[in-house]
Amino acid sequence: MPPICDLSASELARRIRERSLSPVAIIEAHIERNLALNAEINALVTPTFAQAREQAHAAAIAIERGEVWGPLHGVPFTVKDSYDVAGVRSTGGLISRSDHFPQHDAPLVARLRGAGAILLGKTNLPDNNGGYETNNLIFGRTNNAWDVTRSAGGSTGGEAALIAAGGSPLGIGSDIAGSIRLPAHFNGIVGLRPTSAALPDDGFWHPLTSSLRDLNALGPLARRVEDVALAWAVLNEREPQPITTGVLHGQRLAYWFTDGITPSSGAVRGGVQAAVRALAQAGMQPVAHAPAARRWASIGFGVHFQQAGDDYARGFGNGTRWTARSELARWLNGRGRVGAESLWLWLLLETLNPLAAPLIDSGQWREQLRHQFAEIVGSDGIAVCPVFPTTAPKHGWSRTAALLPSSYTTWVNLAGLPALAVPVGFSGKGMPVGVQIVGNPHSEDLLLAAGMVLQAALRPVWHTPPLVQTLVTCRH
Repeated sequence: MPPICDLSASELARRIRERSLSPVAIIEAHIERNLALNAEINALVTPTFAQAREQAHAAAIAIERGEVWGPLHGVPFTVKDSYDVAGVRSTGGLISRSDHFPQHDAPLVARLRGAGAILLGKTNLPDNNGGYETNNLIFGRTNNAWDVTRSAGGSTGGEAALIAAGGSPLGIGSDIAGSIRLPAHFNGIVGLRPTSAALPDDGFWHPLTSSLRDLNALGPLARRVEDVALAWAVLNEREPQPITTGVLHGQRLAYWFTDGITPSSGAVRGGVQAAVRALAQAGMQPVAHAPAARRWASIGFGVHFQQAGDDYARGFGNGTRWTARSELARWLNGRGRVGAESLWLWLLLETLNPLAAPLIDSGQWREQLRHQFAEIVGSDGIAVCPVFPTTAPKHGWSRTAALLPSSYTTWVNLAGLPALAVPVGFSGKGMPVGVQIVGNPHSEDLLLAAGMVLQAALRPVWHTPPLVQTLVTCRH
């Protein structure tokens, strides 16, 4: 049997129900893995190990009595530190919230617990979810699970790095500009950005009360597609169903290799080509065609972001509005309250977007994107394209290159579409390569079916990052 920490959430749940693995052994194995590797990747920032051990013992006793709490009975999970967890510090990566202890679970946390899952802790993120790299002034920087000199991505970077390293089999994050898909691609795991606002965002920081909700979506991450599908069912409070790939047969498959501006690497192009071949073999009809409006989508996204008013700025100040320029002055005087990557992105949004706003109707751009996409793929088709032009870059990349490659992901958010990031291979340097599968609104099940095809054809077996193999003695 593979090491416990390399098993999928679905496999762990099955073995618990069959009594071939105890929830206690599973939780202890994951705690050991975290203790061994977290100093290197810095992904788990607030452990809940004591509570997890108690719940594991209760779950084991329940199984012995023939009681099953739900489809995730005894399975560990983690959550991005933007979700409220009752009695557990929930910071959103902000100094202004470093002493925040909510009284209630966010609904999505409660739904996972209600399905029997056991919380291992909370994972790192940028300040206020506001960055393409995971770093903040409370917890520091998260490193990529495959190469600690490289970025884990953001803003769900802590969750993605921890799952890739085997510290957790399952987690939940958020995606307002690529924040699930980018870390999934960088760390070689699966991440679902559902249709915008498909799941409730109560108990999520920061509260989105304006049109920013049109851009954001909360969703699951895991190493395997079937685990994301299982979590998606639980988060929607419905019974999990087997994934059927026959729905793809005869449907249109659009594909492209760039955002129309920034060229992609050979490894990324190769990943898209491999995905297209696998889906064509499953009966889909490939067509090389991309929505023209995806070009410079970061501008339309930024204007839409700017038109949301004070929502984002008030999030930084925990309800009190901070401006990027005033924060820059504090930062230059050594009194900064946010990290450099988040501040730089915030400055760009606050400075450039007002210049473009009088010239652009972001709502019209949004509708144009949706219309062009639907025309290309039809009512039941999908598209496959890159998440980012390269594999995970070195730390600090977003300080100079945040705007251009963001068009690879932000067009999806601007249109409010669902997208699934799936690993499809490795670069010549051993870094994971992923693609994103995009569909029309509320086509998540179709995306998961396509993801299963790619997984079976291109990544049928999970490969543990070399870093993990050198740091831990895996428990069997």
